[in-house]
Amino acid sequence: MTAFSINEDRPGVLITGCSSGIGEATAIRFSQEGYRVYATMRNPEGMSETLKEALKRDEGHKVLALDVNDSVSIKRAIAEVQEESGRIDVLINNAGISSISSIEEIEMEEAKAVFETNVFGVLRVTQEVIRGMRERRSGTVVNVSSVAGRLVTAGHGIYAASKHALEAISESLAIEINQFGVRVILIEPGFISTAILSKADSIILEDTPYAEHLTRLVSMYEEAQLTADSPDAVAGCIVNALNDSSHGFRYVVGSGAQRAIDERSLLTDQEWISGNPLE
Repeated sequence: MTAFSINEDRPGVLITGCSSGIGEATAIRFSQEGYRVYATMRNPEGMSETLKEALKRDEGHKVLALDVNDSVSIKRAIAEVQEESGRIDVLINNAGISSISSIEEIEMEEAKAVFETNVFGVLRVTQEVIRGMRERRSGTVVNVSSVAGRLVTAGHGIYAASKHALEAISESLAIEINQFGVRVILIEPGFISTAILSKADSIILEDTPYAEHLTRLVSMYEEAQLTADSPDAVAGCIVNALNDSSHGFRYVVGSGAQRAIDERSLLTDQEWISGNPLE
């Protein structure tokens, strides 16, 4: 449990993408840890009953409409938080979308949509929050990336590219903002039991020259649906990272996640490219 008293001055955490999965679990966990939670999502009417029940136990918590792809929506939500509490102590950039496709066949609009949410969405929200943290000389930005930000396999090129970009942004921000007492944390989950895993169920594997690669990736997703860690594991990892006295930067979470990273580091680029990555 985080070491502070539950009162009106308790730390406030703003979390994006709380309609389900990791965002929902993180909002619930932080409410249990005594934070004032600002759970955001594109459409609050879609909030789960589980999250609603968890947050209604404390009138200090709030659910806000925030679309990371809409600057007006972001400014409105953050202004409301600032007006109410005066600050955001922890920002958790969680909202994200996935993609499974070969590089040749992916529609340009899909590729743009992935970057719009996973990269520019994080950038928009962070820019709106970070000034207040810098001026107060305190605060933490948590970016939920993926092990795909460290390694990539066939069919995951665009999604992994967005996470590689997020890793670069996070590391640069950490270097820039450290002098102002603001910390950046990068969370790298492996396969987690969220709606993203079910995306593979809709992939059409016929009439593609990359059927072998995509079939292998879809099979990985299907297996992961049975063995993946719950979103609670990521929520717990974020809490632990915040309380880590060593002030680390990268935190890997999920069974098999660190092993996959380690296995990639043992292979040459040619071995990885010519073999069957992650099989």
